[in-house]
Amino acid sequence: MASLRRDMSTFNGDNFQCACGSEHTFYTGAIRVLSEGFNGKFVVLCPNNPQTLSLIKTKMKFGIIYQGLQYLAGCEIDGE
Repeated sequence: MASLRRDMSTFNGDNFQCACGSEHTFYTGAIRVLSEGFNGKFVVLCPNNPQTLSLIKTKMKFGIIYQGLQYLAGCEIDGE
């Protein structure tokens, strides 16, 4: 994982499942992206619980047609 290199506003308005069990709408002002990985993967903080991390990725068809965001995994971190 690396620091952000891409313009995340591209995903504004797209929904994704979160590790908290809810579905959220991605907005750059509301969803904090912690890092960016290969193949369109991101680690984001839950907007309702900043102790919850989700790994999401961009769904692509044929490797070129963007189809939304997909939840891959998540966890709750201990604040201590």
